[in-house]
Amino acid sequence: MEHRNISLFRGYSDTESVETSLEEIVNIIKCDAALRDRTEKHRYYLQQDLRRDADREKSGCPCFAVAVCFEGGKTREHICAWTGYTLVDLDHIAPERMAATLTLICADKYTLMAYTTISGHGIRIICRIDDLNGAEKGKAFRQYAKYFNQVNDYYSCLVGFESDGQCKNATRISGLASDPHVYYNPSAASFVLQDSPIAPQPQDGASEAVPTKRNKRLEKVVKAAERLLEEEGVSYCEHHHNEYVMRMGYLLNQYGVARKTAAAWAAEHFPDYDGDVAAVIGSCYANTGEHGTRSLVRRGEDDEKFATVADIEQFLSEQAKFRKNTVSGKFEVLMADCGEEYAELTDRYVNTLWSRMNKAGMLARIADIRSVLDSEYTPLFNPFVAYLEGLPTWDGTTDPIARLAAGVHVKDDQKLFGIYFKKWLVATIASLLDTKVVNHEILVFIGKQGIYKTTWMQRLLPVELQRYFYVKSNSRRVSKDDLFTLTEFALVCLEELEEMTSAQVSQLKAITGMTDVNERAAYGHFKESRPHIASFCGTSNNVTFLNDLSGNRRWLPFEVDSIDSPFDYPIDYAGVYAQGYALWKSGFHYWFEQEEIDAVNLHNRYFEVPCLERELVQVYYRRPIPGEECMFLTNAQILGHINIGIRQPLSPTRLGLVMKQEGYEAVRSGGRRGYRVVELKGDEIYRNQCAMARYVGD
Repeated sequence: MEHRNISLFRGYSDTESVETSLEEIVNIIKCDAALRDRTEKHRYYLQQDLRRDADREKSGCPCFAVAVCFEGGKTREHICAWTGYTLVDLDHIAPERMAATLTLICADKYTLMAYTTISGHGIRIICRIDDLNGAEKGKAFRQYAKYFNQVNDYYSCLVGFESDGQCKNATRISGLASDPHVYYNPSAASFVLQDSPIAPQPQDGASEAVPTKRNKRLEKVVKAAERLLEEEGVSYCEHHHNEYVMRMGYLLNQYGVARKTAAAWAAEHFPDYDGDVAAVIGSCYANTGEHGTRSLVRRGEDDEKFATVADIEQFLSEQAKFRKNTVSGKFEVLMADCGEEYAELTDRYVNTLWSRMNKAGMLARIADIRSVLDSEYTPLFNPFVAYLEGLPTWDGTTDPIARLAAGVHVKDDQKLFGIYFKKWLVATIASLLDTKVVNHEILVFIGKQGIYKTTWMQRLLPVELQRYFYVKSNSRRVSKDDLFTLTEFALVCLEELEEMTSAQVSQLKAITGMTDVNERAAYGHFKESRPHIASFCGTSNNVTFLNDLSGNRRWLPFEVDSIDSPFDYPIDYAGVYAQGYALWKSGFHYWFEQEEIDAVNLHNRYFEVPCLERELVQVYYRRPIPGEECMFLTNAQILGHINIGIRQPLSPTRLGLVMKQEGYEAVRSGGRRGYRVVELKGDEIYRNQCAMARYVGD
């Protein structure tokens, strides 16, 4: 049994560890329900290409230091002892090789522990090494580096492909992942440093693994990649170094070259490259789904024995129907005998198609199948166009949109809500169909909890399109992922609006007006320009949430008393959207002219956060009447006067906006800018306050 202490952390960001044993680590990997839940979620999110969600689950998994014990942190300065263990990390293992690779590893005498990593495509191995606690600090690190290199070379030779050299730091943290079949052998042999590398011996019943001849294959891959880049007109010349290195990195990944091998080759062949070659190659290898998707055709191989494009198209047509969703950018498939419901095309189903085709006697490359799918063979499909064009024609007399709006009972003018809602809904339809149109208005419901505010917003979309509704709960932060939501969702519902600052509101205003998003998607090779199709809505519990003094014309807020339950009063989707579609095609005036904008701003005054600068100016000053004696005061002088006894800092910028909005005349005198004002005295302020009290009482 192992009795060496291990430093276990609750998550990757945790700096305080607890002492445990390797047996307990094995038990957590095998039995911990929370770890199993995070592992399953991580793998699911990876399959759905939800990288941020997958990373969140991974960062919450416990992790442990393999080589050293920590105290008070997890850097070199916090090392208190050596564990006598080292690790090997094998990444990007092809699914068909996982079982055989695990068998080889578990049968080896040096394997103390082995488990499948959280991605499901890697194996982490723990081995014993000599105790380094008695060595001088610098020597201990050098000895550990030798152990790490020899152990990793040993296992690379055993399994026939390279391990991840990025794990060589003694302070490396190893993340846990649920694996009910985790291997643990307390009797494993301890690895001993040798002058020459130890060659692994095949175990009884296990086939001998022959190390892959990486250099010869690498030469062939590089030649093939260089030929492809030459055909595309991409060369390693001045001002194009970065493009060439990145394109070469993507191709090496697609041809299945190990990342470490690719990085070493690039560092040797691009010595004049100014950037970080290893970092560039690493980013190219981030898309694990592309690894090994290209195949090399051997010299002299008869290409005619491979299926032609026509063969692949005919085979695919016999298997299922395919289409490409132009909104999500993903492929969808309607399998035979599965009704009329299209599903998202997964890597597993593409692999199944490749397997079926080869079993049927038609030799095909999986890369060729993917190329055919991502070609004119697959028709384009816009779910919004398909839905709206499939609706019955509006009769031109009934008003389903007005009936829908009447189910929302507002405290303000109900008729005004009906007018604004119709404009907003038609603008929503227009932005889905016309790439030049963006819905600038944000419909907001304010009211108590439990009255169906968010539910009603979500139910605005018909069942066929409800997957294109997105709730953004943290409205205070706009990330790159949020920009892509503008191109992938029909409705984006904002929450926590009352917590947004002026700067965050300005950022939100900027993205609501964007006509397109020009960014590089995760794992994408190039930037893409995608049209902004999303419209915004929002909910809040706080009546006062608008804090932009420059104007709030983009907001359409309404205080809601109650909403008819969308479950008890189903929405007439066909009628509502048929009417909205017809209104848009007929040129309905869904935008706001200046007079209407002024009315919106007036309506929105009720929802504005009280402005301290405005209230203080109204207390201490008034505008002079023509010919009346007055004072010239600068911004600073006004701030200095009204700021007395006020703890909250006042803004000179907001004060300038307030003075302009209150109608004060801005003038220049003696080289200084200021305002003509009448300063109120103490008795005048008192009389005004008394008058206001009487007014409120009336």
